[in-house]
Amino acid sequence: MSSILKVDTIQDQQGNLIISKDSGGAGFQGKYYSSTAPLVYEVKVAAKTADSPYFGVGSSLGYYINNIQTPIIELKGQDTSKPYYYRFDQSDSSNSGHPLRFYVDAAKTTEYTTGVTNTGNSPAPGNSGAYTQIAVDKTTPNVLFYQCSNHGNMGNYVLHNSTHLNTGVFLKMPAADGTNGQALTTNGSGVLSFADGVTFPTISSISPGVIENTQTAVTITGTNFKDSSTPPFVDAINSSTGAIVTADSVSFTNATTVVATFTISVDGTYFLRLENNDGIACRSGTALLTVSDAPAWTTSAGSLGTVANGGTINFTVAATNATSFAVQSGALPGGASLNTSTGAITGTESGSTQTTTFNFTIRATDAQGQTADRAFSITISHGASGGAQFN
Repeated sequence: MSSILKVDTIQDQQGNLIISKDSGGAGFQGKYYSSTAPLVYEVKVAAKTADSPYFGVGSSLGYYINNIQTPIIELKGQDTSKPYYYRFDQSDSSNSGHPLRFYVDAAKTTEYTTGVTNTGNSPAPGNSGAYTQIAVDKTTPNVLFYQCSNHGNMGNYVLHNSTHLNTGVFLKMPAADGTNGQALTTNGSGVLSFADGVTFPTISSISPGVIENTQTAVTITGTNFKDSSTPPFVDAINSSTGAIVTADSVSFTNATTVVATFTISVDGTYFLRLENNDGIACRSGTALLTVSDAPAWTTSAGSLGTVANGGTINFTVAATNATSFAVQSGALPGGASLNTSTGAITGTESGSTQTTTFNFTIRATDAQGQTADRAFSITISHGASGGAQFN
C-alpha cells in the first residue's frame, strides 16, 4: 500500500496556506513527494463564511483544504525528471458533485491538464479514494486556479514556486504557532521563525463607480499596491453570478493608486479583486463597480398631445433599460397619474377651467440606479369634447 503523507498547515490572516509540515512535526519543505507518496491535501465542501475571499460570489459553497477555507496554496517543483506530486483527496462525502479541477484562468475557460490525473467517476468525488493529483515541475504555470468544474468560485489560487528544492535541506519549524497575520522568515540557515510583515493591499474606493458597457478606465484607490516589474492583476467579479472579468490593462501610478481599464458587457454590480505580483491579494468589501448603460429615451421630448377638458388621458413614455419612472418636476394634469413601472400616463382630466399646458419632467431609472430625465407636456383644451391620445 502506498504511504500517504498527511500534512498540517499554518494559516495567515487571509486564510492562505503558508507552509506544510508532516504529522511528525518536522519541517520538510525540501522533502520530495513522489507519485506513490504524494503530499495530500484533504478536501471538504461546506458553506462559505464572510471570511471567504469569494463570499457572496458564485456558489454559496466553498472548498476547505485541510479545514482551511478557500486558501491560496503554494506548490513546489522544478526538475522535469522528478516532479513533485500533490494529491487533493476528495473522499469526504461533502465533495459529491464537486469535482476539483485546475484551470489557467479564474473564469475556467481553459482547464489545465498537464500532469493532472483524477479518479473521474471511479470513484467519483464524495466516495472513498476519489482524488485529483497534479505533478509539478518547472513547466507548470506560476499561477493556476483550483475550482469546481460544476460551480463557480469555490476555490482559489495555486501558486507555483519554481525555485528548485534541494532534497538534502531541512527547515526547522518554530517551536510554537504564530498568530494571524504573521509570516515565516528564515535566518539563512533553515531556521524558521514567525514575524510580522505580511503586507496586504486594500481597496477603499474607485472612480467612476458606474460605467457603461464600453471600454472605460477605472481609478482604484487603496494601499500597498506594488509594481516591482509588473502592475497588479485586477479582476471584476459579478456579485450575482460570480463571473470574472479581467481588466484589459492595468497601469501603476503609486502605492495607493492604479488604473484598470475594463470592457464589461454584462450589466450588474461587481466586486474588485487586486493581486500584487507577489501573489498577495485583496477584494473590495462591497460591490464597488456598477456596469450599466444609462436609460435612453425613445419617446421624443416635448408635447405628448392634447386632451379635451374632462376627457380621457392615455399616453406612454418609454426609455430603454429603464425599470422605473417618476415625475421629477412640474405637474401632470388633474386626474392623471404616472405608472412608475410602465411609464403610462392615464386618467380622466379634471380641475382645469381654461386651456392649459402642463409641463413636467420625467426621470427614467435603470436597475443600477442610473437616470435620464426628459421634459414633456400635455395640453388640456377647452371648447373641444372627448379625449385624445398621441404617442
